Amino acid sequence: MASFNMISCYHAKAKGAVILAIRRYERATPEGTRDLLFEECAARREVESTLSRLFKARGYNRVITPTLEFFDVFDRESAGMPLETLYNVTDARGRLMVLRPDNTLPIARIAATRLRDETIPLRLFYSQNVFRRNPGLTGRRDETAQSGIELIGASGLRADLEILTTAVDALEQCGAPDFRIEIGHAGFSGALFQALEADETLREEIAELIEMKNYAALNDALDQAGDTQTARAIRRLPRLFGGEEVLDEAAALYNDQRALEPLAYLRNIYRLLMQLGLQNKVNIDLGLVHRGNYYTGVVFRGYIEGSGVTVLSGGRYDGLLGEFGSPMSATGFGVEVDALASAMCARGDAAAPKAADVLVFGVDGCEVRALSYARSLNEQGLVCENCVLDSAEAARDYAARKGIERLDVVKEESVEIVTVNGTKGGVAQ
Repeated sequence: MASFNMISCYHAKAKGAVILAIRRYERATPEGTRDLLFEECAARREVESTLSRLFKARGYNRVITPTLEFFDVFDRESAGMPLETLYNVTDARGRLMVLRPDNTLPIARIAATRLRDETIPLRLFYSQNVFRRNPGLTGRRDETAQSGIELIGASGLRADLEILTTAVDALEQCGAPDFRIEIGHAGFSGALFQALEADETLREEIAELIEMKNYAALNDALDQAGDTQTARAIRRLPRLFGGEEVLDEAAALYNDQRALEPLAYLRNIYRLLMQLGLQNKVNIDLGLVHRGNYYTGVVFRGYIEGSGVTVLSGGRYDGLLGEFGSPMSATGFGVEVDALASAMCARGDAAAPKAADVLVFGVDGCEVRALSYARSLNEQGLVCENCVLDSAEAARDYAARKGIERLDVVKEESVEIVTVNGTKGGVAQ
């Protein structure tokens, strides 16, 4: 019996330890996530609403893709998503699923399947969360809200200009006081990397270092590729930033035809953007090198003052729809809603929680009449709280603490209107 008691005690302690271990996290959010409160919620709603209005005004229609997607949608080299960044789960049949890490790929799936017989070009927009594992010290969150557009079945200058100008308007209409759109071309960097005498691992490392603008490490990595014209041109990529003169320097560095054609196209687009008066909003950045992803033409990113993260990114991806069995040209961009919302809060532009216009309290026996009265005030456009406290005195104290200036006390034959922290306002029948 003593042994049994000892075993029971052991199991009880073990169970308690498990419960404690579980409860350690019940008052916290997982790493990479956060709760949004009041002003933050208002700011996110404002950004999403602003972007939705803009996209609808340009003829785009909203689509919503599942939060859970089959792993196969993202299991492709062009996706450029390391497997360790995906949130993996399995369904009831044991099939591998992921929490949506990207919005463009699921929309490409929709366009290639359910919308394949629709008239093109397709104009689609979205506003939904994405999920990616990020190292703890990057400052990036694992769950973020994105809004964006995809123009599918359209190639050429007109489509690229539409997407770029809409990107500018997106940041402008979201109230960003100082922002920049940096544009490059995947064809130029692609031509350089294709000619570079290096294996795929080294190319990936070099591309990452260019994105990080880590000049010292980039030089060390390129030393492994030899002192060639291509290597020298790639060394300069992170510094090829500015106006049209950047294109002249790039052409002098590497004059292969496969590189010159993207530069000529980029020059044309840049000049047209200048004609639109965007010289203070758009720069050329030939160091926009995307690692192993689906971009094939013009690429761009947006930045705002006071934020250390990219708030907008996009470009042309003409080869992606073909991977889903329906070859079509496509271009688009996504906006990091949370980044813009955080910037809005930091500027003090987010709407603070607003106190109700009226607090309605029904005396004993008048609870139903109070609810009906509150509804009538709602119909008049007033924000009205129904008081659930037990006395008019408690209701008045609550209104004072919440900053509600008017208290309506509903009685059997009348409604007493009280100005909180002031004098009685009168009696309404």
